[in-house]
Amino acid sequence: MEKTDTNNYRDFEDRLTALGESEMAMFRFLLERPAGVILTVETDKILAQLLEREGFALCEPGDKVIMPEEVRRTYEEVRSDELILRWRKRNWMYKCIEAGKYLYGVMTYDALKDLFALRYPNADIAEIMDIFDSTPLYYQWFTERGGKLVLNGFEKDDYYKYLEQQVQGDLPFYVPTVEEVEELYEQGSLISRGSHQKLKEFIEETFGCDPDIAALKVHDLYETVNNHMRVNDAVEAFIHGGSDPEAEAAGSFEFKSDEERFRFTELYIEMSRDCRIRDNRGHDYYEMVAIMSAKDRASANGAGGGASAKNSAQIRRVKIGRNDPCPCGSGKKYKNCCGRS
Repeated sequence: MEKTDTNNYRDFEDRLTALGESEMAMFRFLLERPAGVILTVETDKILAQLLEREGFALCEPGDKVIMPEEVRRTYEEVRSDELILRWRKRNWMYKCIEAGKYLYGVMTYDALKDLFALRYPNADIAEIMDIFDSTPLYYQWFTERGGKLVLNGFEKDDYYKYLEQQVQGDLPFYVPTVEEVEELYEQGSLISRGSHQKLKEFIEETFGCDPDIAALKVHDLYETVNNHMRVNDAVEAFIHGGSDPEAEAAGSFEFKSDEERFRFTELYIEMSRDCRIRDNRGHDYYEMVAIMSAKDRASANGAGGGASAKNSAQIRRVKIGRNDPCPCGSGKKYKNCCGRS
C-alpha cells in the first residue's frame, strides 16, 4: 500500500475503528505475535474469523492465525492518538444505540446527543451523526423517520407514532448513567438493580443454575415487562420458553410447589416496577409516580387542576390476571381478593 494512497488508508481506518472491543483486543494480541498463534478457545477462533472477514487476519489450517505483514505495516503508519480516540467514540456510540433501543424505542437527535455526551460532552451534533451514520449494519438498530430515530420494526403500521404521541406524550427522556449504558450494552437489562438482583438470586437458588443462566432468564423477564405481558403469561414464558437456547438447555424451570411459584410472582412484580421501559422513555414506575405528582401539583397551582389527570404521562403497570396470585400477599387468587373491588 503506497503512502500516498489516501483512499486506501481511509478505508483501512474505517474498518479498524469499526471493530468492537473484543475484536480490537484480538487485533492487538495478534499484532504482538509476528509468527502467528494457534488458538484453542472457541470464542477466540470466532474473533479471529471476524478479523479475517475485515481483512485483518488470516486463519490457516490447524487453527493457526496470523496477521499479514501488510496489515501490520499499514497499522504502524496510520496509528495515532486521533485514530484511537475515533475508535473509542465509535464504540461508545454502539453502546448509546443499544441503550436507546431498550430505553426509548423512538429517539430525538437531542436524546442521542445527551447519551453520547455522558462520555464526550464537547462533541457537536455533526460529529455525533457522522459516527452514527457510519456504524456497521449490525449496530444500526435505528432508522430515520420524520426527523426522529425509530427502532427497527417500530415503523410498521406507524407504531412509533402511537408510542410517541399516545403513550410517551411529553414525558422527558431519562438520561442514564455511564454505568447503566455499559450494563445495557453488556447485559440487555439492568441486572444490578436491587430487585433484579433478588430475582436473579432466587432463580439461581431455586433451580440450581449458574449466575450467567439466571441473568439470561432475568433479561427475558425484563422483555416481558417491556412488551406488556400479563403476570401469569410471563410466569409461563419463564417456565417454558426464552430467547436463549443456552438457558433452556440448562435444565428444568418448573416450580416444585405453589409457594415457590408465589414467591417468584412476588419478585417478578417487584422487579417490573424497577424496570426502565420504553413506554416511560426510560423511567421506572417509581419515577413515573414522582413525575405525575409533580405535574398534578403544577396543574393545580396553575389552571385549577381540572385537566391534570388527562395531561399526565401514563404509568405502565404490570397487568395482573384474574387467576394470578394476589400481589398483596394473601395467598388467594387475585379475583378472590383485591380483584373483587
